[in-house]
Amino acid sequence: MLDKSNLDLHHLRSFLAVAETLHFTSAAHLRGVSQSTISLHIHRLEEALGISLLSRSTKVVELTDSGHALIRLAQETLQSHDRIFQLSAHIQTQSHIRIGLTEDLVLSEFPLVLRNFRNQHTQTQISLTTGLSHSLRTRLGSGDIDLMFGMQGPNETHGNLLWQEKLKWYMHPDEKLNKKQSVPLVVFPEGSVTRRITLETLNRHNINWHIAFCSDSLSALLGAVKAGYGCTLQPSFLQRSALASPIIMPDLPEPPPVGFVALNNRQEFSSLENMLIAATKDVFPS
Repeated sequence: MLDKSNLDLHHLRSFLAVAETLHFTSAAHLRGVSQSTISLHIHRLEEALGISLLSRSTKVVELTDSGHALIRLAQETLQSHDRIFQLSAHIQTQSHIRIGLTEDLVLSEFPLVLRNFRNQHTQTQISLTTGLSHSLRTRLGSGDIDLMFGMQGPNETHGNLLWQEKLKWYMHPDEKLNKKQSVPLVVFPEGSVTRRITLETLNRHNINWHIAFCSDSLSALLGAVKAGYGCTLQPSFLQRSALASPIIMPDLPEPPPVGFVALNNRQEFSSLENMLIAATKDVFPS
């Protein structure tokens, strides 16, 4: 007696060949087997399912209603089977991941996530590049990096959202802030998410401002703030590391939160990429 708990995928492939060609000999050529093998596969499949898939009342091969219904299910089953082996091959061959990371994340708990991930996947080489979110997206599009972690502005929907983060204003305590005068700003260049939110927030509240210091380096911005050049708007997690005393938070309007996302230039993330994304979400809960 046949085991009805499992289907032979060879039988499904032979059935789809017959369904496509409506001819046993043509199906045999398509599968690279004999016509008798195709006939046996169809017979075994019908026996296992307990239904008739083909009408043999005439010399012309025709699908029964059950046969028509099985086509899509058989295709989905074989596609899932093939994806499993593709995934397995990708895990074995993905020996190098090039990651782009915004500099603010370097000053967060993310390096600990990356360290644990590297310890768990010693056979995978992981290259790291830092930069502003918009420049990393450009490098992602050109294929210079495989995966990036960066900031997503309000109302933006690109990427796999990892968590939401509040933005906070930071300033040296010896500096005096007068909102009736022009507020000195320490910002990234044009294209930066935090720069855009900084200016939009102050403009929305009719607060005058001027740019006192500009750099594409977060370390330079933080140094400028500590040197008293002005205030900057940055993720709140920097309080736990880079922006310790003597930095204070001035009385300025609260900006909207931002999202931190993972992005790649393909339709799906690889298995290794999903593992790193999951580990990141565990450390930075939404």
